[in-house]
Amino acid sequence: MTVVTDAKSLEQAIKDGASPIEIQGRITGLSSVKLPKGTTLTGAEGAELHFKEGQPGLMLNANHRVSNLRIVADETQVALGLLDEEKALGTIEISDVRTVGRFHLEGTQAISGDLKLKNIHVEKADAHMAAHRPAGFGVEVLLGGFSVYNSSKNKDSKWTLSAENISGGSKDSPLKGSGVFVFGGWYIPTDANPAEAPAPTAEGGSIELVRLTTGEIHSQGQIPQGISNLITGGVFVGSGVHAQEVVNEGAVSTYGPNDMVLDNWGQVESWVAQAAITSRGPSGIGFVNFGDIGTLQVQAPIETHGLGARGFNLYDGSLKRAEFESITTYGDGAIGVQLSKPFGSIRVSGDIRTKGGEGESLVRGKVTKLKANALSLKEGTRGEAFIVGGEVQAESPEVESYEFQAPASVIGRLEVGGKVVRDTATG
Repeated sequence: MTVVTDAKSLEQAIKDGASPIEIQGRITGLSSVKLPKGTTLTGAEGAELHFKEGQPGLMLNANHRVSNLRIVADETQVALGLLDEEKALGTIEISDVRTVGRFHLEGTQAISGDLKLKNIHVEKADAHMAAHRPAGFGVEVLLGGFSVYNSSKNKDSKWTLSAENISGGSKDSPLKGSGVFVFGGWYIPTDANPAEAPAPTAEGGSIELVRLTTGEIHSQGQIPQGISNLITGGVFVGSGVHAQEVVNEGAVSTYGPNDMVLDNWGQVESWVAQAAITSRGPSGIGFVNFGDIGTLQVQAPIETHGLGARGFNLYDGSLKRAEFESITTYGDGAIGVQLSKPFGSIRVSGDIRTKGGEGESLVRGKVTKLKANALSLKEGTRGEAFIVGGEVQAESPEVESYEFQAPASVIGRLEVGGKVVRDTATG
């Protein structure tokens, strides 16, 4: 074990190829630190690394263990990142780390890698102007304060990831950009028609997400009002990701325009939200799905407070089974539940309730006028069962509770408060 207590001794330890290295105390005035392959870096109690203004922080390579550190850089800089020089990342284990600045593991070169992350908290970070944004469905997605991004366009590039107890931001200082961002490198086919808001279906790099658990997440994208081609997510599972399990153990809150709270473009076997899902900005959807989900369980209320901020949207992809506690929207144009694609069963134990009237909302990269219907069935919808234990109610006298562009008959069993709902147009 090589013990370092200042910038000079850390630089010398790295030059000598020492491993493991233990950080003691608060080391300041650091230029960016590039760890050689295989280096283990740990901190004694209270250990901190502080980097000079404008400098990236700790940059990893392959086969590392990093633990028990607070890493401080500028909010816009990568406080802990990946050099993107190796074809094989090996195993990278990071635990009990706090950052000021972005936690950003992105690579285009690595064909393989096993990332094991645990107890990571991003105190402050600003990714809203960062480049290399993935695109699809008429929008680009802003990177996160916490990002794992296999941005390779090579479909043979496959990483595995386990990320447990990931948290970021606070109510007073939300992360700027997305919150937790996990994406593969799938991209829009070159022959796709941009006017059709195409999906990123061309295979690139992928991530096998074994498990993701999150603590409390607060994020605000800093997207100007009226911009329609940018979005963020409090927790965003992206294209090219196959997730076995996602669990939101803490509340997830977003605050700005186009800031989705939970968003899926990937393939998720099981997603469970155990705490409140809250959007406070315009066009910020509580949970929006463009990918494929096996089981979705939201065990706490979904609430949205902004103009056009819908509760739950099944926009694209598929859904086998979903359960919600309750869904409430407050803004004009803020639909409670909007379904456009096939699903198995959806159950809401409480109410679906909207408070607003007509207003503008972001739909597939375009601003559209919507009424705050409690339940909207669009063309393309079909499902086995939609059951609500409480009420489905639009409280504005100017708005119908139901908007059925597809008839109720596309759902095998449509039940509200113990009563069957029939489509009045067809009897």
